Amino acid sequence: MYARHGCCNEALLSFVEFQRISVERPNEYILAILIRGCAQSGGLDEGAQVHGFVVKAGLGQDVYVGTSLVFLYANNGGIDGARSVFDGLLDKTDVTWTAIISGHVKCGRSEVSLQLFNQMIDAGLLPDKYVISSVLSACSAVEFVEGGKQIHAHILRREAEMDISVVNVLIDCYTKSGMARTARRLFNHMEVQNMISWTTMISGYMQNSYDKEALKLFAEMTGLGWNPDAFACTSVLTSCGSLEALMQGKQVHAYTIKANLEFDDFIKNGLIDMYAKCNALEDARKVFDVMDGKNVVS
Repeated sequence: MYARHGCCNEALLSFVEFQRISVERPNEYILAILIRGCAQSGGLDEGAQVHGFVVKAGLGQDVYVGTSLVFLYANNGGIDGARSVFDGLLDKTDVTWTAIISGHVKCGRSEVSLQLFNQMIDAGLLPDKYVISSVLSACSAVEFVEGGKQIHAHILRREAEMDISVVNVLIDCYTKSGMARTARRLFNHMEVQNMISWTTMISGYMQNSYDKEALKLFAEMTGLGWNPDAFACTSVLTSCGSLEALMQGKQVHAYTIKANLEFDDFIKNGLIDMYAKCNALEDARKVFDVMDGKNVVS
């Protein structure tokens, strides 16, 4: 219970007490849960203590325990420890591979992550949409476009139908790497788009200063009956400000009121920024004056 709620110290104390009073030794499932709890709460030192027990108990080859250890080290700055555990495992699951690949991307070892991805395929494992989305998300977070391209190429070679979640992450990866046109081609070829697809593409246009395209896509989105969320509205408000498009900015403002989004902090800051850039200082002040919690951005 403690481990699942991120209370690593309490979980470790309970574990020690369990060892003291029980004649039974903890099984692999208890250990895996405990290690995961340490990983999620940033308890690298505590997790390393459990790792020591795992080795003494002869459970180092258990795939669930091993995968949890890889996750622990990879997500808490101990990528070399994660790789050591990973290399020592005789059996590896898709989750094990995902943890080690994502861990290498996050710590800046992007080339190694691609080598591992290819090794996973060479080992006869076909990454599913969850594995691919996870690795692509890691590539996107650090703007590792080459990784995203190679994974995209792998999907195309398999001639597999791309799940909507995978396409959305690819769009995000390409836009964060300055390839908004490539992202738009992917967007256009989607048989079905969801809210995340629209929002990611609009945000990507804004981030790449394709402000007119962001406004046009936002208008298309609303014209098709979609109700943009706060993130999409904030993105398009930034584009309105960059273009000094006051009329369109006011239309977005009206929509946020109608959709009950005007109290969102990001929306309020976006409105102030848009009005200020459009030289509508009185409107900017009105939004500022009704804000409950003013922050540095405001």
